[in-house]
Amino acid sequence: MPNDDDVIAKLEIRYTEPTDAPHLKEWLTDPTVATWFPMADGIEIEDAVQRWIGFSRYRCSLTAVLEGIPCGIATLYLQPYRKLAHQCEFGIIVAPNYRNKGIGADLIKNLAHLAKDYFHIELLHLQVYANNPAIRLYKRCGFREFGCQTHWIKEADGTYTGRTFMEKFI
Repeated sequence: MPNDDDVIAKLEIRYTEPTDAPHLKEWLTDPTVATWFPMADGIEIEDAVQRWIGFSRYRCSLTAVLEGIPCGIATLYLQPYRKLAHQCEFGIIVAPNYRNKGIGADLIKNLAHLAKDYFHIELLHLQVYANNPAIRLYKRCGFREFGCQTHWIKEADGTYTGRTFMEKFI
């Protein structure tokens, strides 16, 4: 596999299209990915895919493509209210076999540029499972933790998983 610089040099970032939905669904059904998302079954995954891809109509979602294959998606969850339009939560996913190659960081950089220059957003924020290794990526990209919730997800076995809130002024 090429090194990170080679991958990024070949990476194309484009607006997300409805035809990206099957890729997103494939990633969300992968057990190594599903661990980090709150959907419990196929119905919930399908709903999440439709909601996520639905933002493509506003051109606020970006897809990373490497050698013609979608390998990641990042989406701004735009606010419908003017008093909240200065800030925005976002979601990101990178296909398992494309992780740790700089694709997530490149998607975040491009999404932040889109957010600031096109949508006039001042603050990006996210929520992530408290023990998700992606927290290291978010910190490298300049996000800081600003809160947590200890009993966010209730698993089938009755245990709880927390989440961490992070933000970055852009």
